Amino acid sequence: MSYNGQFQVAPQTTLGRAFCECCGGSVQIRANKNGGAYYYCGHADDQGVQCCHSQRWGQRVSFALRKAFREAGEQPLKVRLPLKIGNGKAPAVANEDTAPPANENTAPPERPAQSLGGLFG
Repeated sequence: MSYNGQFQVAPQTTLGRAFCECCGGSVQIRANKNGGAYYYCGHADDQGVQCCHSQRWGQRVSFALRKAFREAGEQPLKVRLPLKIGNGKAPAVANEDTAPPANENTAPPERPAQSLGGLFG
């Protein structure tokens, strides 16, 4: 299903405002010419080095941002990052508690033959 044809906005429209995930500076989430949401952070630190962090989202998140922008009367939204759309569950992470038990009945992996040097060997 393509979400790009719905709730179209003009390119470079500011959909929302958020804080950069890298440096914490204020950024504007905008729509590109295809309707995708993105931001680019150009804030500089005390030494004058720019953050240059950028973030782009896919069709589903961009669609949700454009829809919320339209429903809010085309006013930029306050957005909290990271943006996620889904079932709300965190992705499964393997740890020691959920690791599969060791299989004691298998042979150890074979070691590769020792190289004697040379082109083929």
